[in-house]
Amino acid sequence: MKKIYDEIHGYITLGDAEIEIVDSPEFQRLRRIKQTSLAYIVYPGATHTRFSHSLGTFYLASKVGEKLYNSGEINAEELQDLKMASLLHDIGQFPFSHAIEGYYLPQGFGNKELREYILEKSEIKDILEKYGFSVSRILDIYHGNSLLSSIIDGEVDVDRIDYLMRDSRHTGVQLGKLDLDRLIDTISYTQSGITVEDKGIISLENFYISRLHMYQAVYYHKTILGYELFLRNLYEYMINYCNKDLKDSSNIREMVKEGLFPYWDDEWIISSLYNCLTEDIPLSIIQKIKNFMDRKGPKVVYDEVSYKEEKGYLEDIRNQLEKVGIPSDSIYPFEEKISIIDKNKIKILSKGREKKLKDYSATLLHEIPDFILIRRVYVDYEYAKKAREVLS
Repeated sequence: MKKIYDEIHGYITLGDAEIEIVDSPEFQRLRRIKQTSLAYIVYPGATHTRFSHSLGTFYLASKVGEKLYNSGEINAEELQDLKMASLLHDIGQFPFSHAIEGYYLPQGFGNKELREYILEKSEIKDILEKYGFSVSRILDIYHGNSLLSSIIDGEVDVDRIDYLMRDSRHTGVQLGKLDLDRLIDTISYTQSGITVEDKGIISLENFYISRLHMYQAVYYHKTILGYELFLRNLYEYMINYCNKDLKDSSNIREMVKEGLFPYWDDEWIISSLYNCLTEDIPLSIIQKIKNFMDRKGPKVVYDEVSYKEEKGYLEDIRNQLEKVGIPSDSIYPFEEKISIIDKNKIKILSKGREKKLKDYSATLLHEIPDFILIRRVYVDYEYAKKAREVLS
């Protein structure tokens, strides 16, 4: 048994199986993957890692799991599976998280596919089997085939609770403050969603309000998002000119089997960009890499945030910018619909009766938007003035 002190939750206790997992190269790699990708460009303190977040998620899953175990809702084996699944939930994160993952997603290979491959092909599998864990049972949790699934990936899951609290602390953005104990105490998890006791409504409202605001202030902050799009663009150049071995996702799988995957991290990406500077590549790409390092990233020239479905005009905007001479590879359009709350998955327990959220009027949850729709267009900073003149 070992205790690790965490800045958010205090002491986190690990058993022998968890210690061996944490000590594995695949898990130690998470120390070198920043939790919030490039958020440190805007919030200098946001250099915390997927390693600490994974421990925090494990801690919260242990609290929820022990509550369910003590009430007889799960057995001892399910409790251990839940704890291990929560500890390993981010084992497949890409360097700089979604910035690099976005390059491989068109190949059908994201962090969930990578996580599954690691559990099946790396030494993690040997450790799990040594301690009597079934990889297939843990994968069932990830695939949504278990009551435990919604605790790790659901409406109010332990993953989101931890990262809202942790990211708020490290960015300094005071929007992720949650009444953790009340939230855990008053929520019950089901395969179809959650049921919250009416005395926990305010805590649940605070969770969703925090989530909405953190998405706007941190996760989709216009500058941070611009640098993530820029880095993805640079990664593609880097692969095409300097490291063609990583062009296909099959190469990442080979790295897992060969034991090289633990060293494919944020630091590897940055060092690879440095190495590109000494290669015989187009000067325009060298300048882009320098701009990234010197914090001269893309600028927003069109920004639309909506809480309802509306027609977009990003392709028209791109065409206008190209017509005035802005190169296509210096234009970064972005559109995404980000889910905030699924009101169909929330039920309220009031006066001993379970009600659908729509039938319970005494809550602000009705007013929280279901999603945010973000549309933006960025251009490389040297073209920002011209682009703004065209679009004004």
